[in-house]
Amino acid sequence: MLQKKIIWKLNIIDLLLIVIILLSILALIYKSVSGSGDESEYREYTLTYVCESAPIRLFDTINQGELCIDGATGDEVGDLTDFEVTPIFEYVPSAPETPEPIPDEENEEEISENSDEENTDDENAEDSENGNDDRRASKSTPTPRPTPEPTRAKAVFTTTVEAAKAEHGIRINKNVYLIGQSMQLVIGNTVFDVYISDMQ
Repeated sequence: MLQKKIIWKLNIIDLLLIVIILLSILALIYKSVSGSGDESEYREYTLTYVCESAPIRLFDTINQGELCIDGATGDEVGDLTDFEVTPIFEYVPSAPETPEPIPDEENEEEISENSDEENTDDENAEDSENGNDDRRASKSTPTPRPTPEPTRAKAVFTTTVEAAKAEHGIRINKNVYLIGQSMQLVIGNTVFDVYISDMQ
């Protein structure tokens, strides 16, 4: 009798273990099936990337319709549907002003006495003083420097991609992409440092 009871208990434990193993296998199968079912949830998203600064000549190498790739993962993140380039003009300060020194009052009196001796006509003296004022004004005005051609530019890229909705963003293959995420966007043969500014 004792031997039968022990065998019966061992059989119950075995049955419990078998049930637990079967439940685990079923859970794994359900998870894998539901994961593959996400393919049906894929839909088209529009992503907007912002490149704060890049050499302006790089933007001449890209065209609409080119395939965009995540430089870190190799995922295809859509086709380039539109891009907008804004040149960055660097501020160049104008030349420093160098005003002409103003003569002292004593020197002015000597100049006026000498001018009185040479020119007895008061009108000629007034004209000469006005001429000096005009020369001072023209010398004190700084000449603006020419604005240099921009060498860098800011750009906004727009792509469309098939992706699945994730908890906080979208999922492409096994990688999740979020708003504000920085990445390297490869367009054609050119790489841009960008961040995702919007996804719809």
